[in-house]
Amino acid sequence: MSVGFIYPEEPKATKDLKMKVIKYLILIAIICLSISAKSAYSQEEDRSFFSSKYCSVFYGNDVDLRKVNRRLNLGFSNFYNPRGHKESPGISTADIIADKLDAIFNKAEEILDMHPARIHVAINIYKTQKELDQVYEEFFNEPNKAVSFYIYKTNTIYTVESQLTENILAHEMAHCIIDCYFVMLPPRKIQEMLAVYVDVHLKD
Repeated sequence: MSVGFIYPEEPKATKDLKMKVIKYLILIAIICLSISAKSAYSQEEDRSFFSSKYCSVFYGNDVDLRKVNRRLNLGFSNFYNPRGHKESPGISTADIIADKLDAIFNKAEEILDMHPARIHVAINIYKTQKELDQVYEEFFNEPNKAVSFYIYKTNTIYTVESQLTENILAHEMAHCIIDCYFVMLPPRKIQEMLAVYVDVHLKD
């Protein structure tokens, strides 16, 4: 014979109180999400955008694309083939940078011998290190010690105008390629070793 236990029904006042608490928590969550969304929008609304085959680039209106272009020195390479830029003086700086980014990305894939399908990465370029540090601290809740970093969850490279180089981008692009290539991601130390390998051999 089984013995069953009958639990007394919860008083109506207790139920009402629980419902009020739940509604209150939901309201707080909605307000927090709304504030967060407004904050994110206000931070991004003064940013501009251009894209290439492999990259979508977001940058502050105070970022000087001419400086960014000069900092991406691909003159050493045999893998950068500009689309007749010398013959087309009216071509934009953004188009030139887009070509350079795709060339670096292609080289990183070649060095790793990894070619994930339909791969595309976002790149956020900030004017100052302080802005970059603030973004890092918002994500990780700790001080930033890097001049550039890649976040898998947002599929985005975060960097700063004054420190941007072809090697830094190749390193961060390698992280994106590795994360998109493997179904089961290798340990973080192995990923970092592979990214450093791309950085070191970019100019081979």
